[in-house]
Amino acid sequence: MKELGSAIINAMAGVVACAIAGCIILDIKWLVTSKRQMTKILEELAGLKLNVSVLFKLQGPQMLGIKATLEAQRDGECNGNVTDALFAIEEAKKLHDNHLMQLLEPKKETLP
Repeated sequence: MKELGSAIINAMAGVVACAIAGCIILDIKWLVTSKRQMTKILEELAGLKLNVSVLFKLQGPQMLGIKATLEAQRDGECNGNVTDALFAIEEAKKLHDNHLMQLLEPKKETLP
């Protein structure tokens, strides 16, 4: 009976050891995978930084144009502020178009 109990305990110890080893392997695999995913996320965020900056640069002229339109509607006259707003919007549109063209151009690979 004592031998049977000892065999059961040894078998259970083997199962527990395998389970612990499996958990350790899965944890290491998860850490490596999550690190790769985090690197990809950070690379994408770095690319978005330029896009967000262009969007913020576009908002100023857009708000200026809306303000000029509302003032012209309220006062019934255009005193040059609409022309200035249109010019600012056109400049911002050029910036936006140039940014989009840069994104669409194929990236040149440099040879080592």
